[in-house]
Order: sequence, then structure tokens, then C-alpha cells
Amino acid sequence: MSADVPDPRQPSTREAIAHSRADGADLILAALDHLGGVSTAGVGTSGPPSLARQKENLREWARGLGLLLDSSLIVPRLERGGQEHDWFREGERVFKVTRDGIFGLSPGIDLALVSSDMDARRFQLWEASPIEYLERLLLQNELVPGLNRLEGVIDQGDDLAIVTSQPRFDIVPVTLAEIDAWFASLGFEKVTPCGYYRAEDNLGVFDAHAKNLVRFEDTLIPFDVIPCRPDGGFLQFIADTLAAGHTVSAVRTVSTSKTKDEG
Repeated sequence: MSADVPDPRQPSTREAIAHSRADGADLILAALDHLGGVSTAGVGTSGPPSLARQKENLREWARGLGLLLDSSLIVPRLERGGQEHDWFREGERVFKVTRDGIFGLSPGIDLALVSSDMDARRFQLWEASPIEYLERLLLQNELVPGLNRLEGVIDQGDDLAIVTSQPRFDIVPVTLAEIDAWFASLGFEKVTPCGYYRAEDNLGVFDAHAKNLVRFEDTLIPFDVIPCRPDGGFLQFIADTLAAGHTVSAVRTVSTSKTKDEG
């Protein structure tokens, strides 16, 4: 952060030393490793920890590294973003803050009530957990090395927000045809109007519309897409869709009252 703006972390000397061991990109993996380690530490547990437990584990991890940010230095600067984040700009970086205790969106499938001759499976974007959000940041950095930095966490009492940053890009509009061609050049097949899948490394990229990619020199930067590694029923749905030569419509309902297909 710039010298004329107070650092909202204000870590102790010990915490500052711990933080200096990793840059913001490495911290994404460190946070994932911590949450994954905590989730597997209990005897007889299976699957990811509950949302409440993930939040508490992330809060404690951030506290230990001096990464709990001062909300009074951030919240007044925020501008309303899209569906997932608020943001502010500082120098040549854009800082993004998750909103309303929700950690972006995660793709999956839902089952709809349809006639017996129709496929009941529907593509859907669900509210993501901290683990899913951090996995998304990591995969974005695989697509564009160095794209995301994890800056810290804002403790909101009963909830929390994750703060990340990206380089500032000039908005050079791109068309859907350009996006289709760019993903095709990387070996992806189109599976939804704004979603692509590459079987070679089992990588799906969703929400890849014109507002979430920009042109930079001779390439595109997917700065706000939703990548994932599909598995279970979701992976089978993608395989069946591509085998049939179809694309499916995205349903942007994000209710958490239903269970996402985890495989």
C-alpha cells in the first residue's frame, strides 16, 4: 500500500516477520493449506468443515499472521461492485472485498422438477465457501500468474470478508466471439453461454462474459471469472452436455437452501 495511506494491518513485529515469509499470491496457498489441514485434523471427519468453522479457522489464521485488517480504513473507501465484491483503487492496484458474508460464487448443478423425458440437471452458480473462494483465486493465478494477492481478512463480528488485490487494467472491451476464440485457442470447449471446459486438465471456467475479461496487448485477461475443477455429478453433467453437442443456460440463483452436488 502507498506510504501516505495507513496500513490497515498494523501487525506486531512477530506478525510482520511471519507475513514477510510469503507474498500475497503465496498467502492464498498458505490459507488453503491451513483450512485444509484443520479440516482433516479431526478423527473420523469427512468432507470440508462447515461454513461457520471455515470462517472461524480463517479468522484465527489471519490473526496469527497479522492479516486482520482495520475495517475503518477500508469500508469508507469502498465502491459498489458487481454481484460478488465491493472495491477500491490504490495506485496501480484494485482491492476487492467480498460482500455480505458471501465468498463469491461457485458453479455446480441443481435438480429441477421436469417431465420424465427431460434432463432434470440444471447448471447453477451457488454461494461459495471460503475454501471454494480461495481455490478459485489459486486457479485464476494459474490462468494468469500473479493475478491475485490475498491482502487479509476483515473481522465483522459474526462474519468476515476476504480482501484481495489485482493489478489495475485499462478496460478494453472484448466481444463474445473474441472470448470464444481465445478459450478455443487454449483447448477449451464451450459448455454454457459464458462457460468453458478443458478436459486435458479438468479445468472449467465460468462467468466468462465481456465484463469479466479485458484485452491486454495481444491476449485476454480473465480477471473476474470463476474457474473450478469439476468432479462427481457436475463433471458428468459437463461430459454429457459436450458429448451431446449442447450448451446449457446458466441459472444465477444463489440460494443456499439447496444442497450443491459435491459428487
